[in-house]
Amino acid sequence: MNTEDNLNPDFEQMKPVNSVNIQAGDEHLQDGEWRYRLISEVLVNYIFVLDVEQGGQLKLSWASENLLLETGRRPGEILTMDVWKNIIYADDIPRFLIFVNQMSTSLEKGEFECRSFHKDGHLRYIRIYARQKKDSIGKTSHIIGAVREITELKHAEQQLLKSEEKYRKLHSSMTDAFCSVNMKGEMQEFNESYLRMLGYSADEMIKLTYVDLTPEKWHAIEARIVEEEILPHGSSGIYEKEYRHKDGTIIPIELRTFLIRDDQGYPSAMWAIVRDISQRKLSEEKLKSALAEKETLLREVHHRVKNNLQTVMTLIALRSPEVEDEKAQRILLELQEQIRTISVIYQELFQNQRLSRVPMQSYLELLVSYLLKTFQGRNNLRVEVDCRNTVLDAELAMPCGLIVNELVTNALKYAFPPDFQERAYITVKLWKEGDLCTLEIADNGKGLPDSYDSGNPTSIGLHLVKLWAKNQMKGSLNIDNTNGTVFTINFRIGNNKNTA
Repeated sequence: MNTEDNLNPDFEQMKPVNSVNIQAGDEHLQDGEWRYRLISEVLVNYIFVLDVEQGGQLKLSWASENLLLETGRRPGEILTMDVWKNIIYADDIPRFLIFVNQMSTSLEKGEFECRSFHKDGHLRYIRIYARQKKDSIGKTSHIIGAVREITELKHAEQQLLKSEEKYRKLHSSMTDAFCSVNMKGEMQEFNESYLRMLGYSADEMIKLTYVDLTPEKWHAIEARIVEEEILPHGSSGIYEKEYRHKDGTIIPIELRTFLIRDDQGYPSAMWAIVRDISQRKLSEEKLKSALAEKETLLREVHHRVKNNLQTVMTLIALRSPEVEDEKAQRILLELQEQIRTISVIYQELFQNQRLSRVPMQSYLELLVSYLLKTFQGRNNLRVEVDCRNTVLDAELAMPCGLIVNELVTNALKYAFPPDFQERAYITVKLWKEGDLCTLEIADNGKGLPDSYDSGNPTSIGLHLVKLWAKNQMKGSLNIDNTNGTVFTINFRIGNNKNTA
């Protein structure tokens, strides 16, 4: 049952009676009284009848018994309109008197809301339903009314209004744009930020769809987002697209869309928070441009350093024939290879997209190939390089390369004497587990001499290996001379910042 449909009783079916004068045998009057009681107790708080007297004066001639419960007053206490002024809230009395005057003259039926005092002083909201009753000559003789207390309804309305006001303030004060559309894409609601962003008036915007505002290249993409994200999951992730401003300019935006369902659970609308990201896109473009300039400059630096190191190598090669001492010539050759090791680093950095990172597989393969060309000798020598796609920062790649250069050079020079019968091999391996990296250089040659002291190496080259491992790489060096020679350097990558 709809309460509002039953708040306005059909007064044409009622006959005003004075319950005090009802005779016990008058079944008609008793039936009328029964109807009054039923309606007043079930549908409204109380019913009243006003007589319209000579001169338009109004007098209460009848009221239902629950008048006392609802107002704290008996019918005899409120016979005249002057007393009713004590029941109606003072600020509402002028409107109340106008309503009563209209009901006694020109208005056949009407409704009126106001505030009413109970006799004990507490305030209530009431709604009055009234209808004229005319006599045989068509003159208004009675006003029949019903009163319904609507205090709770009014409080609910006030809370709703406050809530709506908060929503409107939030809606209008949002710096981000807001819009909602029905499932056809037609605009239903939007805030001022949305209108300002796109340059339309509210009257213009309400005639558009979100498809009208979106460049064609985004239509299929956004339709897929609706089908694959919004409809099945109730919302989309944050995604980017573009809007077309009223003046034709394209605006990059970022938004997230949510689905609204009706009472039956069917999709009825979508709403979104929309952010203009034009400034962010401009900043990103500036940043990309600055980064590109920096990369170009850094590549040029790497290229020039590599060329300068090659120039130094060339100068050493040109002057080496002038040195007659074999030991000095050997030292110059080792210097050349060490400089080449550093030069190859800059060659890799110059060619790589990530200008501070070195792919160790290609770097060490190139480095070993140079050494094999320099120290030619054994045709059956097998050299294997396996770095398992490890990438290191230049600050770690440099000492790694120097260590590989030194140890592979030593193996090529000393590990395999002419009478070595087995098939010779050298392996260079680099791998990582978590933040721990391991560099291993091994050969199956004759091994280090028995007099070798790993704690205090006499060889300059091995002494340098120890310094590079411990000082530059902050790692540990282990040497296994059981079967050939295996050098193992363990070092950690701080929070994985130096490797990939």
